[in-house]
Amino acid sequence: MPPVIQLEDVHKIYDTGEVEVHAVRGVSLTVQRGEFVAILGASGSGKSTLMNLIGCLDRPTRGRYLLDGRDVSQLDRDELAEIRNAKIGFVFQGFNLLPRTSALENVELPLLYGRLRRRAEVTERAVRALEMVGLGDRLDHTPSQLSGGQQQRVAIARALVTEPTLILADEPTGNLDSRTSIEIMDVFQQLNARGITLLMVTHELDIARYAQRNVVMRDGRIVSDEPVRARLCAAEELPRLKAQQEAAQIA
Repeated sequence: MPPVIQLEDVHKIYDTGEVEVHAVRGVSLTVQRGEFVAILGASGSGKSTLMNLIGCLDRPTRGRYLLDGRDVSQLDRDELAEIRNAKIGFVFQGFNLLPRTSALENVELPLLYGRLRRRAEVTERAVRALEMVGLGDRLDHTPSQLSGGQQQRVAIARALVTEPTLILADEPTGNLDSRTSIEIMDVFQQLNARGITLLMVTHELDIARYAQRNVVMRDGRIVSDEPVRARLCAAEELPRLKAQQEAAQIA
């Protein structure tokens, strides 16, 4: 099987009219099927631009990008949109849920825009995705009836429902407290254990330790790409954090 992500000497240059901004400079990166990779870097490091390229939201100025074995480097806007819908699930920091719509209906939405038309199958797949993230008992709840962590779980289910090749998560814990962040990492690790490929952009070093690999960017280049040593297990960290919080309340 080909790698899910294969970037070969990828550059992205933005021409502002007065100056060229070289946001990504000769990046080569391979992500195999079933990996969980975190991309880290300070503001301006190029990690968000790289995420946009990998997510087929933009095209490289030069270089090649193969997604699941297909060269998508020079596809037009409509072709990129088709690839995104078929191959990629997105999870964002801000959840991006429809506020007056139930969790089930939010998760069904990508299928309704796609080629799947049988209503019973749409609902069945949405329910299954919500059950995978532990929200099988919250199908009828609207976002206002859910906690921040539960809303992010709905967003993850929405990303999963099309059965994509790749899940891209952009600062998925940025709006969450520490305990809820670990709960989301627990969901990601469970999904990864099922063989789902995950690529996560984060600026939080502790969150990056839940991934298998850390890729660090600076000035548009990859400066480090290493397996995570002493990787954290969210299922083990959650009881420990809960005990610490309970002890602090008693004190």
